[in-house]
Amino acid sequence: MASVRRRAAYALLWVYKRGPSQIFYAFGARCQHTPTCSEYGAECVARHGWWPGFWMTLARFIRCRPGGSHGRDPAPETLPDVPFWQPWRYGEWSARKVIARIDQSGKT
Repeated sequence: MASVRRRAAYALLWVYKRGPSQIFYAFGARCQHTPTCSEYGAECVARHGWWPGFWMTLARFIRCRPGGSHGRDPAPETLPDVPFWQPWRYGEWSARKVIARIDQSGKT
């Protein structure tokens, strides 16, 4: 069952990459991050599963806007320890959290 959900998540990312992402690109909108949002989403789903990966990807899409975060933003190596009833806490909704995580991982 988990592989079906994971495949569905990959299918949605593929549809986004082939549809809306291409339309945004044609109108001059570019992903402000490295890796791109769809690549980030695929990596989160592969690394952490479809449910946490969904929330991490949603948070990334919301951060990827004018005035939002930009630059290098790799997928988290580890999954945050959050209660099952608070799945939105898997995502990093603020650029400050991302910067802190990247700074911390660079100090190891």
